[in-house]
Amino acid sequence: GRTFSVDEGIDAIGFGRAQLWPTVYTFLFFIWEGNLLVWPALATAYSRCDFNIQSWMLMLVGLGFYLGRGISSALIGVMVDKFGRRTVLRLTVLFCTYFALLMCLAPSLLWLAALFTMVGFSYNAGATQGLIYYMEFLPAKVRSLMGTLMFMVFFPGGCVGYLSVMLFEKLQLSWRFALATSLLVSAIPVVLVGMISPRTPHFLVSTGGVREAERLLRQMALQNKKKLPPGRLRQSRSVAAKLKDNKMQNWKMLVSPVKMLLTTIILGVLRASLGFQYAGYFFVVPALTSEKKNNEMPCPPFKTVDVVNLILNLAADIPGTIVCLFCTQLLSQRGLILMTGVGQAVPLAFLLLPGLSQAQKVGLLMVARLFFQVAITAICVLGPLFFPSVVRGFAIGLLMVFTTAGSMTAPYVAGVVALNDMLATKIVFVAVSLIFFLGMLLPDVSRKPLEDALDS
Repeated sequence: GRTFSVDEGIDAIGFGRAQLWPTVYTFLFFIWEGNLLVWPALATAYSRCDFNIQSWMLMLVGLGFYLGRGISSALIGVMVDKFGRRTVLRLTVLFCTYFALLMCLAPSLLWLAALFTMVGFSYNAGATQGLIYYMEFLPAKVRSLMGTLMFMVFFPGGCVGYLSVMLFEKLQLSWRFALATSLLVSAIPVVLVGMISPRTPHFLVSTGGVREAERLLRQMALQNKKKLPPGRLRQSRSVAAKLKDNKMQNWKMLVSPVKMLLTTIILGVLRASLGFQYAGYFFVVPALTSEKKNNEMPCPPFKTVDVVNLILNLAADIPGTIVCLFCTQLLSQRGLILMTGVGQAVPLAFLLLPGLSQAQKVGLLMVARLFFQVAITAICVLGPLFFPSVVRGFAIGLLMVFTTAGSMTAPYVAGVVALNDMLATKIVFVAVSLIFFLGMLLPDVSRKPLEDALDS
């Protein structure tokens, strides 16, 4: 008889009322995560003042956050494939918030580093798994559009963290209290809505629940007043092979055929470079834009003008996301990579010029961050399409190991900034060049997932 895949069913259902709760859940999750991600740099800077230690020692604290992420990356990926993204994302919010609140009570630098490591360990589901959860409910026509728009939510989430610092500084209250308040306010709605949002049909099919997935698709079709394709829901070849041989190792599906092996290697190195840049914009930018005395940050580390500069830098996420929104519709995958590479390289090259003012540095960094946001949005939207759905969580978790390896270098580059601004900029420039070169080697998945291409 006639059959249809999950993606064909989602495409027939379209976008409408059926996607309401996944949209709300992902929106609130990104608000919480945007808030969480600005705190590693802020907390390490304030802790230096609390414990009266030198800046280079705080690199160890920042390193702990990314070390925790690296340790748990593959484990989280396996849990996602086994228990579902909805369950893992809820646990991520609960455990991250719990350890972050304990971090507010840290009596020493050792405790702070240990708890920071646990926050990183718990965080690893993060934006990528959250975005995959949302995109698995979306038809192909709006997948890039809605996935890209969701990245704009990072801006208000990050502003919650930065503005809470400025507010509590004005009230002369502790940064620890600001951290606890902002995280609780953003975490509670995520947990509540997560109890309502459904599991994805892709996960149900990958675990053998074809009938349950088909029932969910029919409910979604009824909500959107659409009809599913004629016939019954089928499994992809990769899902059928995995379910037939439960002992099949996940990594074997990422190294065969050869095209999949090369794609995995390229994405691993590319994600390491992106991870360095992503963390670098949170660690390096405060070091570049804040006034320093004797190569040391002042206490308190951020004045109102510094917080405004950080918010302006974060605001580059919005135009960057809008640019990505149009470019994913108008440009090919390689054209998008070319644009982001040139867009970052030019302002970084200008940063190498001597005698730039603080305002000029902030402006150039905003332009570079704008195009970086285009790159990170594109790779997060298109990245899951490179891997079979049955091991997609494991693959993304494995790539997060590479991302974390790159992120772990960012605190050290922030220390380099205090000694040599030019050297730090050159390092970022090399990372941009590497991303551009490797991105041009990737297969094009903007129109069809690699899994479907290999099946056909």
